[in-house]
Amino acid sequence: MMPVYDVHTHVGLDLGFFLRGWRPYAAWARDLVEHMDAHGIDRAVCFPFTFPSAFNAVAFADQGRVELLPGRVPFDRENDMLIREIDALGVRNRLHPLAMIDPSRCVNEQLRNLDRLAGPISGLKLQSTIIESPVRNLLTTGRGLLEFAADRQLPVLLHATIWEQAPHAQVDDCLAVAEAFPSIRFDLAHSLAFHAGHLRRASQIPNVWVDCAALLAQCRLVRDGSPIVAAPADRLDADYARPAQVLEAIHAILGDHYLWGSDNPYMSWCDDHLRLLYSYADEAAVLKMLPERVRADMCSTGPEAWLFGRKGNTL
Repeated sequence: MMPVYDVHTHVGLDLGFFLRGWRPYAAWARDLVEHMDAHGIDRAVCFPFTFPSAFNAVAFADQGRVELLPGRVPFDRENDMLIREIDALGVRNRLHPLAMIDPSRCVNEQLRNLDRLAGPISGLKLQSTIIESPVRNLLTTGRGLLEFAADRQLPVLLHATIWEQAPHAQVDDCLAVAEAFPSIRFDLAHSLAFHAGHLRRASQIPNVWVDCAALLAQCRLVRDGSPIVAAPADRLDADYARPAQVLEAIHAILGDHYLWGSDNPYMSWCDDHLRLLYSYADEAAVLKMLPERVRADMCSTGPEAWLFGRKGNTL
């Protein structure tokens, strides 16, 4: 049998979130493995939290400023710490670490750090909204980061949104990056905010996968009428009170290019305006409601194709 994957999880610490009163702000790899064991998940893709220690946590907490500290490089400690934690727990056979990147700052220094990690890491991850680093910079100042991934045949995971107040990670820009690097396997996160047009466009780009990370929170945002997700005129037709049915509707478009990810621990999100509380158990319970073929595509065939380039099934 093929292993069951969770393709979107965070491990580490976010001092900026903690000082700002945002949650969650920490997760240990041991906790992640215990969640996996409790819910039949064999392997997980994981990466550090979003606001690294290279930035001024107090300025972020008190004034919302994103300010690189003197002499520091984005994720210069977090990527190393993640690998060390995985090795210390002896779970390298279960956790696939992605190195976090910033395409706008100190790219050459990041590349030197990534060269040291080229063996242990399984790919790259960009969460561009928190560090205010436009995803399109992967085509300019940060192009070397994608060339690094292409040379080593590593996959790349991009945070993706349609929210106007998050201009650094717009789905259109993420898709443009993927089209510019057809040899790289991209995963675009969060179901593309359930935007039917974006989902159909993604289905036509062979090197693009999409994950469902934080599904329950995203469905709740639909029910609340939030601008973070697609407006009714643009939204995929589905019953957002039945998250499993939403997964089936998107799978009908993307097939095994639609991946299951919990977003642990960010299936919950509490900031200045939102309070969305869900658990790993809540997310995993949705899987049990899916037809076997959909579950296999999202949790096994699709993840292995994205992570390793193995050919899977298509609709």
